[in-house]
Amino acid sequence: MEHPAERLRTIANARPSLPTVVEHVLELPELCPKTRNPAPGSTLSLRYVAGERLLELFSLDHYVDAFVGHPVVRDMEVFVQVAAQDAANAAGVTVTASADVGFVGLRQRQRVTVVARPQLPTAQGQMEGEGETPGDGARYGGP
Repeated sequence: MEHPAERLRTIANARPSLPTVVEHVLELPELCPKTRNPAPGSTLSLRYVAGERLLELFSLDHYVDAFVGHPVVRDMEVFVQVAAQDAANAAGVTVTASADVGFVGLRQRQRVTVVARPQLPTAQGQMEGEGETPGDGARYGGP
């Protein structure tokens, strides 16, 4: 199975000496076909100070699409944690991921913010919960 992080691409920063803050605001699709969450209007923001590389726009859409019906990453908190870490690893800089999420059937929204620093390739390993079976702590609720 392809890991969503494999879909992330970067491009060279043409002016890395200029201090540049980049923020991508992605409209989230319905990630869980069962609960139909997150609700329309939910977003994920990825913010970072640009280094040598920038996150490539089109790959970010493909990356988020890889989580539709994902068998492991189903809670919005985990989704934001994974997205923050994957973006930090790809761009090679600290990334702040913030989600503003609405839920179908609930009268509430949830805001989740995660700060992730790039990890060395040997420290990345498996995605949390991957290879575990329900009952071993890998049970995730629906987004």
